Amino acid sequence: MATKLQNLFSDVLDNANRILEETSPFDHPLLTLVRASIEEQKQTLTKLLPELKEEEQAELATVREYISIVYHDHEIANPLFGAWGRANDWMNLPSKSVFEELKPVFPEMKKSLEDAAMELEKIYGEEEIKFVVPTFYIPTIR
Repeated sequence: MATKLQNLFSDVLDNANRILEETSPFDHPLLTLVRASIEEQKQTLTKLLPELKEEEQAELATVREYISIVYHDHEIANPLFGAWGRANDWMNLPSKSVFEELKPVFPEMKKSLEDAAMELEKIYGEEEIKFVVPTFYIPTIR
């Protein structure tokens, strides 16, 4: 049985795969940047998930870099995805319908990352994760 943290990061991976799959037929400079960030996030998640074994707690030192990369890739891809959506409107691109389909995916990913941040804080402590997880993924009211 997977841990809550594994499930949350698995949800992010599923959404990353969906974005990569559904945007693959299209070519736009902004989309290229989104896909590069999401691809890096996907590769990092495939390394991170096995480290989050259910039998034992992963050492933070072992997973710290992976976790940071996952969060930072989302920070990069999210505004670029929005810019690609605006470009779809301005240029009336054929990828407009795909953007509309994928629009809810980034908020879903952010929610999973926020929940994962709370779980990480519970497991490792606030002081330990403050330089691993960007602060806007951690709720200000505890």
